[in-house]
Formats: sequence, structure tokens, C-alpha cells
Amino acid sequence: MPVIDASVFVAIVNRADAHHDACRTWFEQAVNNGDRLLAPNILMSETAAAISRGAGNEALARAIVTTLAASTVIELIPIGNSLAAAAAEIAATRRIRGCDAVYVALASSVDEALVTLDQQQLTRSSGLIAVMSPSTDN
Repeated sequence: MPVIDASVFVAIVNRADAHHDACRTWFEQAVNNGDRLLAPNILMSETAAAISRGAGNEALARAIVTTLAASTVIELIPIGNSLAAAAAEIAATRRIRGCDAVYVALASSVDEALVTLDQQQLTRSSGLIAVMSPSTDN
């Protein structure tokens, strides 16, 4: 069950995103393979912000988040104290932004790959977790 970063999910739902095709193809392959994906529950707020700010469409942002919350493909994991503490340690030692560190910590805690478009996550979490980009790896 790979962990999906907000950058990938937003690209999947946003046709105007430069990485839409690669991310959509990766996602469809994962679904067709029967894979379930994981994400911290902050994926909802990060997606809402990206869609609302980027597309200027609050209604669309809400609709996408409602669909995400009901998804049977992406399991949203609550951020408890232990995950938050692990993310804080990763943020401090790897110099990864706070929310991004939560995705890395989740991937580490379940020993799964992180799928992201974020260059900082791709480079700074290498060696700690398996990390890939759907733009280059399928």
C-alpha cells in the first residue's frame, strides 16, 4: 500500500497540471492492480487548498474532498501523536517541510514507498524510505 503525496493526488484530479497524464496513468495502474493507497488525513486540507487556490473554485475543492473522504482506494490515516513525533524528527533531521514530513513518516511507519512529485521529498527522504515519482517510474 504505497503512500500517495498531495502533489500526486492534486495532479490526478487537475487536468491542467503538467503531471496529470503521468499521475493519472500511475493511479489507474494501481487501481487496476487492486492496490490500496495510504495518505495522512491532511491530504484533504492540502487538496482543498490546492484546488481552491489554483482553480479558484471552492465548490470543486469541496466536491473533490468529499469524494476523497469516501474513497475505497485511498485510506486516510489520522495523524496521532506518534506519527506527528516521527514527522517532527524527520522534519528536523532531513530538513523536510512539516506537512511533507508527515507523508514521509507515514511511509516509514508502514514500510511502504512514497509516491510524490515533490523534489525535496524525493531527494531528502532517500535512504530512509523508498520514494518514487509517477512521472518517471510506473
